[in-house]
Amino acid sequence: MRRLLSILTLTLLACSSLRAAEEPVLFRTDVIAALSRAGCNSGSCHGSPQGKNGFRLSLRGSDADLDYSTLVRELGGRRINRLVPDDSLILLKGSGRMKHMGGALIGKEHPSYRTIVRWINEGCEDSPPAGLVRLEVTPGTHHMPADKPDLQLAVKAHFKDGTSRDVTPMAVFTSSEINFAPVTPEGFVRFSRTGEASILVRFLDQITSIRLTYVQNDPAFKFQGHAPANYIDEHVFAKQKELLLSPAPLAADEVFLRRVYLDTIGTMPTAEEARAFLDSKAPDKRAKLIDQLLERDEYAIFWALKWADILRGSTTTISDRGVHSFHRYLVRTLADDKPMTDFAKDLLTGLGNTINKPAANFYRIARTPEDAAEATAQIFMGLRVQCAKCHNHPFEAITQTDYYGMAAYFARVQYKGAQFGLDDEIVYLTPNREIQNPKTRKPQEPIAFGTPTGPLAPDDDRRIRFAEWLTKPGNKYFAPSIVNRTWFHLLGKGIVDPVDDFRDTNPPSNPQLLQAMTDDFVKNGYRLKPLVRNILNSKTYQLASSGEPALSPQAAIPDRYFTKASTRMLSAEQILDAVSLATGVPEPYKGFPLGTRAIDLPEGGINHPFLQAFSKPVRDATCECAREDDPSLPQTLHLLNNAGLVEKVKSPKGRVAAWIKEGKDDAYLVEQVFLATLSRRPTATEKDVVTKHLKTLPDRAAGLHDLQYALINLNEFLLRH
Repeated sequence: MRRLLSILTLTLLACSSLRAAEEPVLFRTDVIAALSRAGCNSGSCHGSPQGKNGFRLSLRGSDADLDYSTLVRELGGRRINRLVPDDSLILLKGSGRMKHMGGALIGKEHPSYRTIVRWINEGCEDSPPAGLVRLEVTPGTHHMPADKPDLQLAVKAHFKDGTSRDVTPMAVFTSSEINFAPVTPEGFVRFSRTGEASILVRFLDQITSIRLTYVQNDPAFKFQGHAPANYIDEHVFAKQKELLLSPAPLAADEVFLRRVYLDTIGTMPTAEEARAFLDSKAPDKRAKLIDQLLERDEYAIFWALKWADILRGSTTTISDRGVHSFHRYLVRTLADDKPMTDFAKDLLTGLGNTINKPAANFYRIARTPEDAAEATAQIFMGLRVQCAKCHNHPFEAITQTDYYGMAAYFARVQYKGAQFGLDDEIVYLTPNREIQNPKTRKPQEPIAFGTPTGPLAPDDDRRIRFAEWLTKPGNKYFAPSIVNRTWFHLLGKGIVDPVDDFRDTNPPSNPQLLQAMTDDFVKNGYRLKPLVRNILNSKTYQLASSGEPALSPQAAIPDRYFTKASTRMLSAEQILDAVSLATGVPEPYKGFPLGTRAIDLPEGGINHPFLQAFSKPVRDATCECAREDDPSLPQTLHLLNNAGLVEKVKSPKGRVAAWIKEGKDDAYLVEQVFLATLSRRPTATEKDVVTKHLKTLPDRAAGLHDLQYALINLNEFLLRH
């Protein structure tokens, strides 16, 4: 009886397998996936907008109608051989049996090859849309055991009709860390060292990702950290400890002093401010200084400069008066610590005369619905959606409908008055203007990344609906993007980096940290000052830029995990202001009163040789990438051969001349020059060398001039460290 039951069971399984094997191949599910798996419809191959060698497919199978027509009907159907499927042109070239620029991509045993052959054998039929709802990746986000550095992933597709099936052989896998955690086309991941990797999985129009962590065993590792000052440190140090990393020691007072001035208000401390802080014995003097800096006028001016850069506020895009009006608006917004939700709403819903309603200048800069959509996504959502203008995003689940659905919110923005020649322009709305989706060739309804706008009256301002969606608590884009951008400005690298490139294949280095900061930002009413204050008070921010403990042989690569402070060049404005402050001689700017600082200037591309040489951006791009972080040879030569700089140092109206008139001794004068220029006292060796040098000169003023000029040309002066 048992033998009979076994035979029956095997027979039923065989019949079931036979029926499964006999299920027809579906063009819009199986063949499209096969083409994606083989790479035929990638952006670098036939999925590019122009195709390759006369053969064009839609990118990642986004337009199945086009793909079916191209394969079956175009050129008389010459790409398909219904009589001898194996000799179909698409298979001859794909397998390398016929000359193919892409080489041999799929052998006869490849899943894609077998799928396409079966489809041709079955008559090259079209099929209904796949109806794919979601992908399920097993085992999902996973912390791998120390003795198992590899993992096989499995992918299940879930469809609208309630069915599901294993699609691992037809899924496309991508690793964010190909150097130490590559993934094979079959979904097999192998780590070669401690680290984290995000594995992107794509099948048809669905994309999902999982995060994998692998830590090699090191019994000798002992975390050498600091007691956390706040929740930021708790998350940063926990991540470092998990990955066998330890942070650098805390920065010395003089390093912290200079750093926090430059990062918070954009300028250096005076010699008197530096002396007072360094001499203070108060245990909480760092926290008190942070509070003082956040209340200074320069805070709002400096951070307005940062926002004007990415908002592209310049005389070219706005006008002379307009850029000044816009700059004053930004300064007021930041001085009042206005919620960033209100700031975003102001810009996105601005109307009226742009001189009197400066927020409306956003639309003088982003003058088309497409420009407005792209700028909004990049600035307030951390998304680069430009790719989706022509085709679905190749690495994200962002479609053309998402792109044009967002642009549709801005379709009715219009202008009165000339763009050039007049300082003001009136931004207004006109009814019945729509934007067309190039794929459907129909007017596109406004839709926010899958969220419908809901009923709209003819006169409703669609932009208000979008701004409400964007700033609504729980929006997954807005708050994390603002938090990440702020972190970038203070730490030199984003938790997501670049800051405007949030995507699954560019995951945050510390998701828990980003989420905790986002929650706190929302709790504090979307205001920047509490966020900045928390970051500045963290020991993570106050770490030294060197001196971290020796790495464990099994440790992760530390670059993304904030184990030490970043070293980067000061901005053009900061360098020029630092020279003026150190020497006591202000820099003149045409059209501005003497005493105006470079960080005060509202324009972008100002005609000033020093600012141009040190890459002050002209504000023609919505990007943090316009400023150079590393010194270049031309910049170094510009400093060494700058006649204006020498004049400032030697000026009879400068600080050195004033200090000499006070009748102080050499030791005091040397200390003053160091404090004014580098925000620190000289070391014993430096003081000894300089004072001995001064005694050999008949004119000690010349010696002090030489000293200050030399200090200004040091990397220590040019770099934030």
